[in-house]
Amino acid sequence: MKYLELIYKRVIKRNLLIFKKLGKSFDEKKFFLMLAFSVIIPIILSRLLNLSFKSTIIMTLLYFGAALSLPSILYESKMEKLEENLPKALYIIVLALDSGRSINEALHEVVRANIKEVSPVFARVLYLIEKQKLSFEDAMTIVSTFYDSKILRMLGKIMIENRKFGGNLSETLKTLAKTLEDFRLYKRQLMSVTANSLAMGFIMICLVVPGVAALLASYLMVLGKTLPGVGNIPQINPEDIKRCLDVIQMGSVVVGALFSVPLFGFKINRMLLISAITMTGSMLVFYLMITIGPMLFSQ
Repeated sequence: MKYLELIYKRVIKRNLLIFKKLGKSFDEKKFFLMLAFSVIIPIILSRLLNLSFKSTIIMTLLYFGAALSLPSILYESKMEKLEENLPKALYIIVLALDSGRSINEALHEVVRANIKEVSPVFARVLYLIEKQKLSFEDAMTIVSTFYDSKILRMLGKIMIENRKFGGNLSETLKTLAKTLEDFRLYKRQLMSVTANSLAMGFIMICLVVPGVAALLASYLMVLGKTLPGVGNIPQINPEDIKRCLDVIQMGSVVVGALFSVPLFGFKINRMLLISAITMTGSMLVFYLMITIGPMLFSQ
């Protein structure tokens, strides 16, 4: 019972909190329904593709893990968008401060600018200051902790330390904005080079290889039917197809996990999702080609 409670807090409660941070109304019932679908879908696919028991278990576990990881992936994407747009907000704050306005007035300018993912953060800060009567320092600390963003925490510390000890906040924020822009530019350039190479590898390994394997199996199946009794033609039976699907499944899962590392780093949630996508794509391509292949070769 103790372990079940621990799992509930670490998995269910944590994901529900993430949905809350995302601004989505997602209760326990909806979350359990999503998990149920993640189990039902692979069972349906296993029946459709005539998978072995081992392949069904692997697919179910992978889909279930991807469903559990989905909230954290969505939240990471939200934080990436926030950090990408943060320099725009910082430049607005800098312009407001340079024109002689206070930090609160500068934050109001950011909120009015309606910058995606960023303006709601500063709106929350202003709400805590103006409605809840918290100090600027407390409001920034609460908001940066709530969103769990390293960049926001760093920005909060810069603003808090500047208010405590003084200094040119405008110049500091301008430097931070320029640094974030440069970092984003270098990351985008690196991703562009990496993504092109990975896309070619993905197409070859997860689409072309399963398709060619299915066409070869289809050709041998047609030969076995049209030339019965010829000893040097291998006979393809349903068990051979199952074993081939097992190999394709494991290969595509490993490839998907390896592909996710250069793109997103060593993140288990991303590895689970990418592996689920590559596995599903590869197995569906094989199934499609093994279905239509005999019709192509029997013409």
